[in-house]
Amino acid sequence: MVSFGVKAGVPLNDALHGSSNGAAFPLSLDTGRWLVGPTVELHLPFRLSFEVDGLYRRDKFQLQTSQSAPPGEWFSRVPVSVINHYSLNDWQFPFLAKYEIRSGALRPFVDAGVTYRHLSGEPYIEDRNQAGFTVGGGVTLKLSFLRLSPEIRYTRWSSREVDDFYVSTTQNQTDLMVGFTF
Repeated sequence: MVSFGVKAGVPLNDALHGSSNGAAFPLSLDTGRWLVGPTVELHLPFRLSFEVDGLYRRDKFQLQTSQSAPPGEWFSRVPVSVINHYSLNDWQFPFLAKYEIRSGALRPFVDAGVTYRHLSGEPYIEDRNQAGFTVGGGVTLKLSFLRLSPEIRYTRWSSREVDDFYVSTTQNQTDLMVGFTF
């Protein structure tokens, strides 16, 4: 049997962290407060299943720098404040093996697998494609035709994709998610 549906959730930690290097360069981070996408689950015998998701979230940050005008201009000694805005489109594709610990209407489960990530939209991305190891657990509540599956997932990324002087992505990601499948 195959189930289709939607996964939605919130990150429990920030996707980005950074240093503003003191007051000289103020940095503002706006980590996406949601993630959402389609999910497909193939139910196998012995309470096993295989799940694939396509999750999206958007992260933003802005960096304020101070620059002087070109030399020779009458206002060249007056600093000019420049605010640069950056956005990250974060697509994640978890491929997870899932085991339901017991049968019934309320089914606790554990899952583990590999998550592939693609980042775009930011100029300092060192590696736009990356993989991480994912583990999670939760419970599935089976209601006639609907499966409601809250879970917590942890992903350890192999490196930091965005890693410049001010901002980098975190290598540890924890998300609280809910799946709605039919």
